[in-house]
Amino acid sequence: MQVNLKWKLTLLVLLVLALVIASYQLMRTYVEQQSQAIEQQRNAAMEWVLVFKRDLEEGHMVTLDDLQQRKYPPGYISEDWLRPQDAMAIVGNLTQHFVSRGEPVMLAVLQQARRASFSDVLAHNEYAVTATISIEQVHHGLLAIGNRVSLVAQRDSFGEASENTLMSIANVEILAIDNVTEADWQQGLASTLTFRFTAAQAAAFEQIRRSGYAIWLQNPEPDYAPLKAEPVIKIYTMNNGGFGE
Repeated sequence: MQVNLKWKLTLLVLLVLALVIASYQLMRTYVEQQSQAIEQQRNAAMEWVLVFKRDLEEGHMVTLDDLQQRKYPPGYISEDWLRPQDAMAIVGNLTQHFVSRGEPVMLAVLQQARRASFSDVLAHNEYAVTATISIEQVHHGLLAIGNRVSLVAQRDSFGEASENTLMSIANVEILAIDNVTEADWQQGLASTLTFRFTAAQAAAFEQIRRSGYAIWLQNPEPDYAPLKAEPVIKIYTMNNGGFGE
């Protein structure tokens, strides 16, 4: 009789444990399902935003590798935050200041990079000046991009009246022939040359542009000294009691 009672108690305990375990599993499954449902609802309501993937210094050119997307609640998103579909539009832009990893991307922190142009070959206080040239001035097609030349004119072309006196603007680089800047340009005779000038050279060139000038080709290595105006020596002779040249 006691053995039967012990077995009954054991079975009852096992049954209770089984019910407890089953209830725990059911409760756990229910909680997980509810949590997943809540998370799904939350994710469905959240929106993707474009953020910086890493810290970027001022002046950094943005690439796709610098960007990633992250979800935010709609009420937390600002109107000026960019979305993933805007990524390609900002690639190549520069950061205006330091930005932190995870910071939402905004146009206010970016600026468009300046496109490279012909003016990039000029140093500070240098000018590119284009002039129409003749066959003689272009040495009948022998001048090449990168050559250095002297621009030679009569001294009176520089504003000083004097006959047979030459002055020059020396060490002038040819930057372009017509609209071509490649050094291997070979398209026949040109109609224009573009020179690299300092401010002083450009001002002097404008004085001789219309009155005419010759182009003397220089050796590529040494700097040439500009031609200097030589003083005009006049010889006076006495003739019949008077003086004459």
